[in-house]
Amino acid sequence: MLKDVIANLLERHQDKMLAGQVADIPDAQMSAQPIAGMNHPAWLLGHILGLEHKVATSVMGRSLSLQLPADWWDIYGIGSTPKAEPKLYKSKAFYMQGLDETSKAIAAYIREMKDADLANPLPDPLLAKSFPNFETLLVALPTHRAYHAGQIAIWR
Repeated sequence: MLKDVIANLLERHQDKMLAGQVADIPDAQMSAQPIAGMNHPAWLLGHILGLEHKVATSVMGRSLSLQLPADWWDIYGIGSTPKAEPKLYKSKAFYMQGLDETSKAIAAYIREMKDADLANPLPDPLLAKSFPNFETLLVALPTHRAYHAGQIAIWR
């Protein structure tokens, strides 16, 4: 039950919440900062995409067509500083296509899991520091998206 709820949330947030928040923002405005240092939509989408890509590939072992550059976490990681420089960021289409691919991969993996798998520890040592098992990670994924979608709403 929990697995299906989380899989559905991830798919719905991609299609409605995140896409809806940025649908009318032109690429040139995606890195605008009304307040210096504010997390802007390009950084927020890249940050979400980075985490979900890591989950899909490093935790769930999925192969994705999307490959992120080696410096991804330097630009979008915790502790990085968003900059109002469009040339530093990808296009909105890149983020949305990447999120679509990772969402589908994660949702498919979740639906294949057995309930007992939720208690298994994560194979990725970095993520395991914050999430002791799959259940805690899976609950955090839609929450992470919603939190950052709220930041986009404030930015708007």
